[in-house]
Amino acid sequence: MSAGDCTGGSPRWRTLPRDDERVETVRALLGRCLRAAGVTRVFGERLPGLPAVVAPEPWMPALLADCDGRLGPGPGCGLAPDGTLRLSSRPGAVVEAVAITTADALPVVVAAAAAPARTGAAAAELRLELDLDAPAPTGLDPVIPTPESAAREPLAPVEGPVVVLVGPGLVRAGAIAGLRAFATSAGVGVANTWGAKGVFPWDSRHHMGTAGLQQRDFELLGFADAGAVVASGIDPDESAPEHFALAPVVPVTPHRLTADLAAELTPSADGIPPNRLYERLAAVAQPGYVADKVPLHPARAVADLRAALPPDGVVAAAPGLAGLWVARTFPTTAPESVVVPATVAPGVAAGVALAAALRNRPAVAVVTDPIDDATAAITALAAGLGLSLVVSVWSPAGDLPHVDAHATDLAAAFAPPGVTEVRVPVDTGDTALLIDAAGPVVAWNSRFGVT
Repeated sequence: MSAGDCTGGSPRWRTLPRDDERVETVRALLGRCLRAAGVTRVFGERLPGLPAVVAPEPWMPALLADCDGRLGPGPGCGLAPDGTLRLSSRPGAVVEAVAITTADALPVVVAAAAAPARTGAAAAELRLELDLDAPAPTGLDPVIPTPESAAREPLAPVEGPVVVLVGPGLVRAGAIAGLRAFATSAGVGVANTWGAKGVFPWDSRHHMGTAGLQQRDFELLGFADAGAVVASGIDPDESAPEHFALAPVVPVTPHRLTADLAAELTPSADGIPPNRLYERLAAVAQPGYVADKVPLHPARAVADLRAALPPDGVVAAAPGLAGLWVARTFPTTAPESVVVPATVAPGVAAGVALAAALRNRPAVAVVTDPIDDATAAITALAAGLGLSLVVSVWSPAGDLPHVDAHATDLAAAFAPPGVTEVRVPVDTGDTALLIDAAGPVVAWNSRFGVT
C-alpha cells in the first residue's frame, strides 16, 4: 500500500453499502415504472434497467420514441436532455407536456401516460421537473397495467348486412385471432385502415381491402348498403368517423370481436360480395406490377420491394406519394410488415426502419427525393450504431439500365451489413390512375399535393 492510500494511519476509502442497502434514485424508480408499462428501450438519456440509444440531436428522442412505439407492441420512450419524457405510438403527434414535480407521482402518472400508447395510437409528454439522481421515496412500486377484458355487452340490433372496419388499435391489442374467428363465424368481410394491413392475408375471402386513403374508398366498399359498420381499433388520423359512417356505426372493443359475438349476427345467405374498390384498384395495380417501362410504374416498384423483402422484414414508407402506393398496393400477408404512419413527420420512415433494425428485423425506408435532413440524420445514426437497413429513394427521374435492375439492386442492398441507399426512377404520373379509380387522396390531409 502506498503512502498516498492512508492519512494518519486511517484508510481514505469509505465503506459502500451492500446491494440490498443501496438507496434507489428517482432515475431508477422511473426506469422500473417504464418497464412495468411495457417500455423496452429509451432513446436519449439513460435510465437504469433499459437499453439506451443515445440520440445526437435534441429532436431525436421524441421522434424515435414515436417510431419505436408505432412498431409496438409497447410504447416508445424518449428522454430528452431537458427532462422531457415522451411515451408514444403516434408519430408526429403534438401534445402538451404535463409537469411532474414530485417523484411520488411517477408510478401512477407513467402508467396513465403509457396506457393509450399500448392499446392504440397516442402520445404523451411528461416534463420531469425533479432531480433524477436524488433518492426516491421508499415504498413506491410501479403500477402494472390491467389487460383489457372482453366486455359482454350485446350488439345493438342490426338490420341488414354487416361490414367490419378495423384499425391499428386492434393489432396493438393482440386481437387478430379473435377478429378472424369472428369473421369466419359471422361470414362477413373486413376492411382495414392502412395501419392494420395484414390482419387478413391479401388473398383471404374476408379481406375487403385497405381503406381510408382516398375519398371514395368507403363508398366503393359498399358501406352505404350495409345495415351497420362494426368498427374496432380505429385511429381517427387514418380514418375519421365521418368518412366511414355511411351506415350506423357500432363501436366494438378489439377483444370483444370473437366467435361468441358473431353468434349474435345472422350470416348473410349470399356470402361476402365482391366490392368495387377492390376491383377498381386491382385494375390499376395488377398491370402495374408487371409493367416493363422505365421510370418504373409505382406498383412495379412496390412489387420489387415485396419480392426482395426478407422474411420478417418491415417496409416503412413516408406519408405522401410513396406511402400512398405502398399502403395501397403492397400485398401484405402479416400485420406490422408494412408501416405507413398516419401523420406527417420528417424522418419518420427512417425512424421506423431504425426501430425495426433494433429488433433485428430486415428493414427498408421508402422515401421520395429529395431526402430531408431528419432522414439523413437518422440513417447516419443507424450507420453509427452498426445497424443494417435499406433506404429506397423514389425519384421522378434517374438512371436504371433496364426494368429488372431495381429488383437486382434491392436484393444486393439487403445482403451486406450497414445502411444502403437504392435510388429508383418512378413514374409519379401514374398516380393519376389511382385518383381516377377511387377519388382524391384524403390521407395526411392531402398535404403532399396529390388531388
